[in-house]
Amino acid sequence: MQQIQRAAGCAPLAELNAYLREVVAQRSATEDDGEPANPDELPNARRFRKAWESGRTLDRLQQALARTPANAGPLNSHALVLRSLDLMRDLSTDYLRRFLVQVETLQWLEKAREKYPREQARGGKPAAKARRRK
Repeated sequence: MQQIQRAAGCAPLAELNAYLREVVAQRSATEDDGEPANPDELPNARRFRKAWESGRTLDRLQQALARTPANAGPLNSHALVLRSLDLMRDLSTDYLRRFLVQVETLQWLEKAREKYPREQARGGKPAAKARRRK
């Protein structure tokens, strides 16, 4: 009888162990930087790809820094963004790369929104006009 109670009492522990095994398996399926690992990619190819992406990011940042406005004041938004990207490069190249990927994605979404505007709301009137009338 005690063994049945022990087995029933261990069910939550068994579930926890199964969950932990699943989490560990998922983490081992991702690379160090949190991106999903490609099981078909060789480790040397993965290292080369990361180095190439890092070098490409640094090159793009250098090109942007070269276009810094010459007479920009201390609160010029373009100069501030470039200065923050330069500081980000000094702190973490990987973080800079991920940040630039996110910014490029947002730019792509903005262009897609302009190219494919949403359907007009409220009986054919644009939403902006409908908001203005309120």
